[in-house]
Amino acid sequence: MKRMNIYGMLAIMALSACTTNDNNRIQGTWELVSGNLHMENDTLALFGKNPSGSLILTENMRFNVILNDMDVPAFHTEDRSQGNCEELRAAVTGSLALYGTYTVDGNGDFESQHVIGSTFPNWNGLDRDNGQLSLERKGNLLVENLPLDNGGVVVIEWRKIED
Repeated sequence: MKRMNIYGMLAIMALSACTTNDNNRIQGTWELVSGNLHMENDTLALFGKNPSGSLILTENMRFNVILNDMDVPAFHTEDRSQGNCEELRAAVTGSLALYGTYTVDGNGDFESQHVIGSTFPNWNGLDRDNGQLSLERKGNLLVENLPLDNGGVVVIEWRKIED
C-alpha cells in the first residue's frame, strides 16, 4: 500500500512537472491599445478617446485587468467618497478592474477565466470559457472578444510590453 502511495505521489509530481507554462502564449504584461463596443451599425469607444489600461497574465495563471478613460474629470474633492452624482457616474462608467485566474489549452492559447473580484459586482465569481470570451494572440497584439446578449461585441486590443 505504501508503494502504491509513493508511486501515486511520483506520478502527480511528474505530471505537474510536465504541465509547465512554457507554452503559455498569452502570459505577460500588456498595455491597452483600444476598447470598443461594436454594434450592428455603430462603434463606441468604451473608455473614451484617451483610453489606458493594463492586463497582467502571470506564469502561475493569475490575471489582473485595469481599464480607464484618462479624460474623466477630477473630483471637486480629494475624498472620493464625497464625489457628486456626476463625478461618481463618470468614474464608474470610465473605469473597470477585475482579477482572478485563467487557464490555457495544450497549445498555450486562452481556454477559460474565473473572475474572483471586479469593480462590476455582477462579475464577482464569474466563470467564462473561450466560447464566452476569447483572447487571440496576433504577434505582439492580444485581441479580446466578448460577445454580448444584445448582439454587440466588446473588442479590446492589448499590446505586449517587452520584458
